[in-house]
Amino acid sequence: MDPFEAFYQTASFWKGKLAGIQQFPLSNFDFSHRSSIDECLELPTIPTGTVLGKRVESFFKFCVGRSSNYELLIANEQIFRGKETIGEIDFIIQENSSGRVLHVELVYKFYIYEKGKSFQTAVLNPDQNQALSFYVGPNRRDYFIKKFEHLSTRQLPLLQETETQERLMELGIPIDSIQQQVCFLAHVFIPRESWRDHFAYLNKKCIVGYYMDEFAFAKAETDNTYFLPQKKQWPLKPQPLEPFLSHPEALNLAKASLKRGFAPLLWMQLPEGTFESFFVVAART
Repeated sequence: MDPFEAFYQTASFWKGKLAGIQQFPLSNFDFSHRSSIDECLELPTIPTGTVLGKRVESFFKFCVGRSSNYELLIANEQIFRGKETIGEIDFIIQENSSGRVLHVELVYKFYIYEKGKSFQTAVLNPDQNQALSFYVGPNRRDYFIKKFEHLSTRQLPLLQETETQERLMELGIPIDSIQQQVCFLAHVFIPRESWRDHFAYLNKKCIVGYYMDEFAFAKAETDNTYFLPQKKQWPLKPQPLEPFLSHPEALNLAKASLKRGFAPLLWMQLPEGTFESFFVVAART
């Protein structure tokens, strides 16, 4: 699986609407006019050092350009108030059949499902606040609730700012009927014992692996082969990499990464050749 295919197969965090915000799933793009998937996947070159966030922006832009049903109007348009940048519009696209114009904000996240915290935002109801508080970044510095609030109160309202409206008029983009959606894609990792949980409001297709803390991983020694993907490789389907790692080697690298403040993603290859994907996270204090 190549990087674009991995991006395209990433599931939306929720289906339909959440607190009034409509998802824009990648399945909206129509590639049926392409003669083959190979033709569709003739990707532009992305520099080796490009960070994951910029990679997924390039892939989304590529999807728009290669689809038969949408046209790209603007991408990553910075909005200025005087000399100050007040925000950025990710994408404005137009549906060819209807002429409908969409403002789409793109989000690509990795979360673990960790019960115990409770965050509150006025943009979600109490039940949503409770259920969605459990999705946090592997380093526990990033929270779904906070990102959703930022989308609702900062990123999407940017469209209504005078400076944004003026810039869109300069670009010849009709501003009266722009609809707003979010392409919020995510990979979710859960505790191994939580497979039967309900996961309210989550699109279950986001669940792609599990996680354990460093002490549990130390006790889970196996003779399997481990691999330590770079962050830009995290969206990929697990596969052999160089170097091959034993459990003690993987444990040492995981500990070193955690000491720097970063939870590593590991791929473990089982004897029959299948893989498991999991994060090793810092033990909770």
